[in-house]
Amino acid sequence: MSPILRFPKPQSFLHIVSLRTITELVTLILLFNKVSGLYGILALFTGYELNPLQLSHYIYSLFVLGAVTWLYPSIRKPEEPLKNVALAWIYVLDTVINSAYTALFGAGWFLVLARELNQPVSFEGDVGSVPGSGTIDDTAGFTNPQHNVTKVEISAEPAPGMLSGQKAIAYGSQYGSLGSAVFQSGSMASLTVLGLLWIVRTYFCILVMSYARSMLRKYVASTSTEYSHAEDPALAENPFRIEREEGAGWRGKLGRFMLKFPTKRYWLGKDESEDEWVRATSGKFESGRGTGLRIKVPEHGVGERERRARSGTGPPLPVALKGKE
Repeated sequence: MSPILRFPKPQSFLHIVSLRTITELVTLILLFNKVSGLYGILALFTGYELNPLQLSHYIYSLFVLGAVTWLYPSIRKPEEPLKNVALAWIYVLDTVINSAYTALFGAGWFLVLARELNQPVSFEGDVGSVPGSGTIDDTAGFTNPQHNVTKVEISAEPAPGMLSGQKAIAYGSQYGSLGSAVFQSGSMASLTVLGLLWIVRTYFCILVMSYARSMLRKYVASTSTEYSHAEDPALAENPFRIEREEGAGWRGKLGRFMLKFPTKRYWLGKDESEDEWVRATSGKFESGRGTGLRIKVPEHGVGERERRARSGTGPPLPVALKGKE
């Protein structure tokens, strides 16, 4: 695969903070963010009405809060690769789902704003056609006023029978469209901030995935002794394969499924700069001639250590043993 098309594998956060530290920090931020789901559910007991979109978001936030709380301790435990990989995937999926919710709520806001700018009267009764617009109507303060106008124009003319007075009529006029609602200065600033936050969140996803990858590879290096992928000898043994204890039951199925994305090579493949990874996993990243570091100990005969001891080239004897000679 071309280096340009490879999934990024950063080793630190901007070459300043380690992957473990930034993963812990990002996960804590996610936990604090999902506490809002608890407050949203508690609001129901105070009589506050939630539309289905809001309710689903709060329930989802509670689910993520519980899952992340359970998986958080595994960040410092390389012996639990399934939890580390699962935590990374939860963060990635939450980014996608949260972006979808933000887009829905944002679209509802801009649609309501555009309709208020265009409609000569309030669209009460049709407000529920836009997701989240019911809450906007209750809290914004301007979507359902007594007089739905954007500006007031006054037309004055002389009053009949009076020389010093004038008759004035005030009437509202509407202007604007969806484009004017989106591209006004305040809306553009909000969209710019959202775009920057999504870029940062995407970078955090890459960092969390990279840390989970490093933890998985540490576990493979400490427990695996062979390469079991006949179709690609450059892939290390899958720790969740059926033949292993970790591959049994639903945990094994979940682990094998998660390692399919973005690719198996991302999780288990050899990197050009990872000589330690090659040596730690017996150096079997080859097809044909071996290039790894191997020390062969004969099955029969004198071993290397005993040969050096007999020839006198072994390590020096302790002082206590020299006095006895």
